[in-house]
Amino acid sequence: MGLIDNIREFFGSSYQGYGTYIVATENSIQTNPLENSINDLNKQYKLGYSTAGNYVKFGVNDDFPNVLERMLRQSPVHAGIITKKAKMVSGNGIEYNVDAFKTPLKQAEIKAFINNCAGKNKGLYDVLVHAAFQYELMGAFALYIKWNKEHTKIVELKSLDAKGVRLAEPNEQGKITHAIIRRAFGVQADAIQHNQPKKVKLFDKFDRNTVEQVLYVPNPYSGNDFYGVPNYISAYNYIASDFQFGKHIENSAANGFTPKVLATFIGRNMSNEQQREEYLKFKESFTGPEADNFIVSWVKKEEDAPKFTPLDVQNLDKTVDTLARLNDSKILTAHNVTSPTLFGVMVSGKLGGTGNELISAYQIFRATETLPNRKLLMDSLNRVLGTVGYDKIDVQIVEEVINLQNIKGANTTDIKIEG
Repeated sequence: MGLIDNIREFFGSSYQGYGTYIVATENSIQTNPLENSINDLNKQYKLGYSTAGNYVKFGVNDDFPNVLERMLRQSPVHAGIITKKAKMVSGNGIEYNVDAFKTPLKQAEIKAFINNCAGKNKGLYDVLVHAAFQYELMGAFALYIKWNKEHTKIVELKSLDAKGVRLAEPNEQGKITHAIIRRAFGVQADAIQHNQPKKVKLFDKFDRNTVEQVLYVPNPYSGNDFYGVPNYISAYNYIASDFQFGKHIENSAANGFTPKVLATFIGRNMSNEQQREEYLKFKESFTGPEADNFIVSWVKKEEDAPKFTPLDVQNLDKTVDTLARLNDSKILTAHNVTSPTLFGVMVSGKLGGTGNELISAYQIFRATETLPNRKLLMDSLNRVLGTVGYDKIDVQIVEEVINLQNIKGANTTDIKIEG
């Protein structure tokens, strides 16, 4: 028997007293519900059906994006991070150079496109803002493009809600060529008003015969062959816990932050209806934000007086506070946040850090998160603009320049932030 077999024998059957030992398999490793909902995408995908055609379902109930959207409203920490990351990616506006085109007519066409490409008074920057938010929330964004018949100009460009995009069933060669778009998918989708599905070809810059296309851009780290998935899904349990912490605080506030009390009524022979009335009176007077600070009880005998016993849990406040801070740190980690201070989150043991710490954290986060995500967004945009030569205007995102002089403790001679 070799060394490995000896070790296995010792820690398996001999040490534990069993005839078997634990083996890590795909099915024996626990994961969170979000991962469970999509773990079949790489094995045998399931099809959804619409009047426009079949498509690959996203999640067991075809509602994975809806779950992500609901999670956004559950946790203030999670929602704040998503929103701020999207703002950092999309910046404060855009710059472009219409002088790249010499004729006034072409310049006027470009200006009209920049200002109204997604509808009246909804311009290209609005498209970028929406797409950045969709990417941070959903792990994907989708651009709808419509050209004129001659494919000489783009007449419409808008960012779609990622939850309203599904990839059509692969063809016989296993290639996906189209997408199904509608307002919402999932259970009872056909009953939703103005929710007719539409089949649109996926983006192909060499196809000049199709005037409508969709460019679907997934998170490159999604880990499946079909849909984009955000990196933060590993924090599902912590985001759900943040929601539960909020409910705990709301419940405490609604009860006037009074402790739970065991009330024992002694020596009273009451019917069930009388007991119920007594309970309701007690509850109404002793709970809620406007509760009385005292309870009056009239009894004939001293031994009939009710007995009140506070149910005090030792160090509950400290326990909740510690768990909440730990919860915040896990959510921040899942979002690849380098410093909680950047997102207004306080972490136990740190008062906020020095100016240099904050600037360094910003630089690291910008290099590892903001700029790569922005590059993915802008590269995709330029692929679309390049179909008609609009990429010549060189669209750039405008960033706010950080004034180091206003940050206490920052060494302005050592650190430089470029806009």
